[in-house]
Amino acid sequence: MIKFFRKIRQNLLSEGKTAKYLKYAIGEIVLVVIGILIALQINNWNEERLENKREKITVQNLHTEFRENLRDLDSINTILQRTILATETIFGKFKEESLQETDPIDSLLHYVIESPSWKPSEFVLNDLQNSGGLSKLNNPELKILLFNWSRFFKELQETMDQTEKTNINLIEYIKEHGSLRNIDTKSKTFPYRRSQLRMNNASLLQNIQFENYIDDKLYVLKESEIAYTQAKILIQKILKETTIE
Repeated sequence: MIKFFRKIRQNLLSEGKTAKYLKYAIGEIVLVVIGILIALQINNWNEERLENKREKITVQNLHTEFRENLRDLDSINTILQRTILATETIFGKFKEESLQETDPIDSLLHYVIESPSWKPSEFVLNDLQNSGGLSKLNNPELKILLFNWSRFFKELQETMDQTEKTNINLIEYIKEHGSLRNIDTKSKTFPYRRSQLRMNNASLLQNIQFENYIDDKLYVLKESEIAYTQAKILIQKILKETTIE
């Protein structure tokens, strides 16, 4: 094709048709420019198509990740409610006088010292943030939700750290002033008998320091309950925005 155009130009010059040559040259330049513009437009269309495909895959991955997070949250929340109930029950049993039966107390403490901690996956979201893809999402509502989730997740981690800290304090106190073994016998994974030492965990319910530890644990558990409720609402909104029909 290039040789064809070159031959036409040479013929026009050899015949002395300068004006026609100039018109032809200009026309050829215009055709080349148009060809370049068309090529650029096609390239832009392809890039946009590929970008839309990549975004669709990313949104699908986000949906999968948050769907699994919601499933884990529901499981952990079941444990949390059991722990709250046991802790509230123990919290109401502190008395100045008369020791209570130790076996029911051990059973309650078995659930009290559980530390339900939800650790949602953020692999897809972190990858999206690190690659700069978050700002390129076409869904503004989804971008706001994901931003809010990242901020919420940092606060949630602080709550989880506090929950773990209160649980450690509680267990350490029981180790020093009660029988952790008697509590552990309530676990299906602990196939041993109760302690043969004369130690009654019901006596812990006459101690103000232990009551304070229980109070601290219950306070943080209730904060976790609120945080989990907020997390569920936020995840459900994200799932709605990442649902591809």
